[in-house]
Amino acid sequence: MKRIILFLLICIMPAISFAHKNDPVERMMRKMSVRDKVGQLFIINYGHYTPEGEIEQMIKKDRIGGLIIMEDEMVHYANRMNAFQQQSRVPLVISIDGEWGASMRFDTLTQFPRNMQLGALSNTDMVYKVGRAMADQFRRVGVHINYAPTIDVNNNPKNPVIGQRSFGDNPEKVAKYGAALIRGMQDGGVWTSAKHFPGHGDTDVDSHKALPTLPFDRARLDAIELYPFKEAINQDVWMVMVGHLNVPALDPTGMPSSLSYPIVTKLLKEEMGFKGIVVTDALGMKGVSTYMPAEMVPLASFKAGSDMLLMPAKDWHRSIRNVIKAVKSGEISRERLDESVRKVLKMKQQLGILEEEPFIDPKNIYEDTETKEVVDFIQQVCDASMTMVKRPSVALKGEGSLAELIKSGRAKEVVLDKRMSLASLDGAKASVKGAEYAVVYLPELRAPKNDFNSYSNMKPEEIYGFLSEWARQQKVILAVMNNPYVLDQIDMKDFDGIVIGYSSVDQNMKAMRKVLSGQIEAEGVMPVSAGGLPNGFSAK
Repeated sequence: MKRIILFLLICIMPAISFAHKNDPVERMMRKMSVRDKVGQLFIINYGHYTPEGEIEQMIKKDRIGGLIIMEDEMVHYANRMNAFQQQSRVPLVISIDGEWGASMRFDTLTQFPRNMQLGALSNTDMVYKVGRAMADQFRRVGVHINYAPTIDVNNNPKNPVIGQRSFGDNPEKVAKYGAALIRGMQDGGVWTSAKHFPGHGDTDVDSHKALPTLPFDRARLDAIELYPFKEAINQDVWMVMVGHLNVPALDPTGMPSSLSYPIVTKLLKEEMGFKGIVVTDALGMKGVSTYMPAEMVPLASFKAGSDMLLMPAKDWHRSIRNVIKAVKSGEISRERLDESVRKVLKMKQQLGILEEEPFIDPKNIYEDTETKEVVDFIQQVCDASMTMVKRPSVALKGEGSLAELIKSGRAKEVVLDKRMSLASLDGAKASVKGAEYAVVYLPELRAPKNDFNSYSNMKPEEIYGFLSEWARQQKVILAVMNNPYVLDQIDMKDFDGIVIGYSSVDQNMKAMRKVLSGQIEAEGVMPVSAGGLPNGFSAK
């Protein structure tokens, strides 16, 4: 038997060798210099504000592997990407941080609900469909990678950076809903990146501004922070993004997780068995860029085990040169470099951009992306996620319903100004004076995309105090167009009714009005514990 096995091995080895030699990735790697290979590791940020010629220089001189799109107008973006692809020896991979879809970077598109609102859905079927719909849009605009979803467990209501980006505060639910979104996008042909490993949910520091610390022991980390990542790996997620976090139980040196060999290589790759691509969070963030000279951060991250180096701080050229020097000096082995480059090229091969022209058709790009079908579907998701946490005393349908009271003037609606002031709140209260019921729409106090013109002029506690006092003087039905943590800031017992609507986008406003007019039931559930109500609660 041993002789037979040996004979068969001898026979098939030449075939294996021939196939390996003729693999497009292997042929490409044999022709690449160290500079070519190192360039493939780097993903550089591009936006409409990027100086003319800057990206062209990075492509020609540094041979970068791809771009991450910040913000641009769609047709202009498509034409620029096509021009960049023509200049690149190896097709560029185009990526995006699109947690709530392509609209996060192309703001003319309708926004998909954020993860916490998806966490309010009663099952994962619609979450999977959201992933597929997002993927359809990404493919039409030529995006290959979406650095999402966030699978951090947001069990700290004071988290300043995760919040609604998380599916909730229950590890099992976050894992289940995250896996559904991942499957949807990957089945749709888009690479996804579960983030922010090893877990950014229970922090009160924004890693864009400083280095957060997770002061928990390994048992706690396994049960909460690491749990969704283990499940994502089991569900075959193709990419994991490592965040910038100080986790003493995993690396007692205090090294940020994105630069930590014990966390990236020993834990993620070896212990947890992740075989896909490890990408860094943006390397220009202060959570890591203040830890050492900015131009040395990408090298340190690569040595820790990362495969793709995202958005290094300038000087980009120097960061790339430092990795090249480390390879040529033997500080980094050629084998280690080839391991990551091979992963990147295999990804490009899977995406079909190595052997096909990776160009974007700018004609009708908006119409093909913003279809009636996708807009209607987004509305369905918003409708299904509205969450009743305190049912009003007045009926929402039938005789004597709230809608009838509004028609008769016994109830009045008011939408609070996003830039709230004491004067605007006094004006809103005066506008519904004399009505038996006031239906008050409370907008997000933290605006998306850092639109500072939408921020309130008042402190949140002042706003919540005003609303609670108002509710003690009049029957107030509160439509919270914000996350459920608002419930921790108000006196819930004073309000006649409370419904959570998650954000002030048009689709959520329409969904909320459908609920309050009795057209639809509020079928959503609480994605987090807040206001003394448990995760999964809904008022029947």
